Amino acid sequence: MARILSSGTVLEDGPILVTGAGGFVGRHLMYQLEMGEGDFGTDLTADFVAPPGVVRLPWRLPDGEAPAALGSEIRYVVHLAGASSVAHSGLDAAGIYTANTSGTAAVLEWMTRSCPGARLVIASSSDVYGSSSRGRIPETAALAPGSPYGGSKAAAETAAQQYRRSHGLDIVIARPFPHFGPWQAAHFAFPSFCRKLLEARRSGAESVTVGNLSAVRDYTFIGDVVEAYAVLLSKGIGGMAYNVCSGEGRSMAEAFETLRTMAGVSVSATPDDSLLRNNDVSVQIGDASRLTSLGWRRRYTFEEGLRILLGWWEDRI
Repeated sequence: MARILSSGTVLEDGPILVTGAGGFVGRHLMYQLEMGEGDFGTDLTADFVAPPGVVRLPWRLPDGEAPAALGSEIRYVVHLAGASSVAHSGLDAAGIYTANTSGTAAVLEWMTRSCPGARLVIASSSDVYGSSSRGRIPETAALAPGSPYGGSKAAAETAAQQYRRSHGLDIVIARPFPHFGPWQAAHFAFPSFCRKLLEARRSGAESVTVGNLSAVRDYTFIGDVVEAYAVLLSKGIGGMAYNVCSGEGRSMAEAFETLRTMAGVSVSATPDDSLLRNNDVSVQIGDASRLTSLGWRRRYTFEEGLRILLGWWEDRI
């Protein structure tokens, strides 16, 4: 029997495993995949929110033993576990490589031994490309990471391709560009804007601190990102990488101004050097045509996503 999702995406029957299930993307993905009885989510601890019926298990990558409950019946794996902060990666480069590269290698080794027939989608990152001012970046572009985070993701991709060739694993690589939505950690840019603007509205503050507003990025709302992962599980071509992006460039200044207008506050943006990050990418816009060729389409505009995010923060401040 097939597992037919509400979005129309069709998966083969069988258990799904999401690593990093307690994180921002993992939480949304479990609900997008309509996971339940017989499915698994792992994180550093088993103390995370999951849909009813999902078996929550601790798996401390890369050194921890895989939970014994994860067996050969697993049909799909989405590997999200790892360190996610580009800004902080320069402070602990070795730790970033351990979490993202060695952690991925541990999952690949476990799959080789335990469920070699499963399909694996690995969440890499657009940071493997570095910066580009030459238009939309296709998947065929050279990898030129400018941070330890991007380097760790590029190395994880290399490990995945080696395991695919050597052991015949069925692996699809997702390269998500920046994404946002409810439950994203407060230190990321858009949640930080929301929190500061709403606090200013409440306190009457005349200014809020910001980082680099000139950077141009390709932003996608989390609902579209997790549907992209579902499509890649269903239709992605083994060995291929797919950009997960909107194909549109937006500046941080535009995002801040849009949220400021939505929040109904008149505050100025005050630059704060402590919020700037080293090796920041100035322009990065992706080409989503390979993903759209599989039938994926965005459901949320940039503005719709920001409105949902702001509303989520309004309920919490």
